[in-house]
Amino acid sequence: MYLTIFMLLTISSSRELAMNLNAPYTHQIKLDLPNFHVSGGTTTTPCYADLVFLSVYKLIHNGPRLLKPIYKSIIAILSNIAPYTKKLSREACDGLMYLLQVFSKKEFLLEKEDNCKSVTSLFEAVNYLVAYHDETNQYLQIQLMKYQTMFDTFDAPDFETKIT
Repeated sequence: MYLTIFMLLTISSSRELAMNLNAPYTHQIKLDLPNFHVSGGTTTTPCYADLVFLSVYKLIHNGPRLLKPIYKSIIAILSNIAPYTKKLSREACDGLMYLLQVFSKKEFLLEKEDNCKSVTSLFEAVNYLVAYHDETNQYLQIQLMKYQTMFDTFDAPDFETKIT
């Protein structure tokens, strides 16, 4: 698993690969992923970027704790492909917000000095998605509004005193 993650980290920095992740995923392979929906409740074809975002979410949510030392590398994969991701499904945006919640918890940030880099990488991924493709990522915009209080906490003047 470590080798796969590091290979994905290496190739995720390729612009060509990241651009090709916007192609629809049409294979009939059964994956342990939720059905994808668009507004109105109809099913849509996910793109490969959705699969990467959901796989990272599932890996951190359900994966073995042995991966904890390389969470920063796993999150860096999302940061590498985010600038080129044109559209994310609702499920992928839910997973991204879950990751932001988990990595921004006080316990996680204080656990190890390096953990703040994971949160920074996630914020960069969200920033790239909003800055470059805000018109096609309406689910992400909805999630950002739903979690406004979490972002307000980061922006509070007494944030450092809340952490320590």
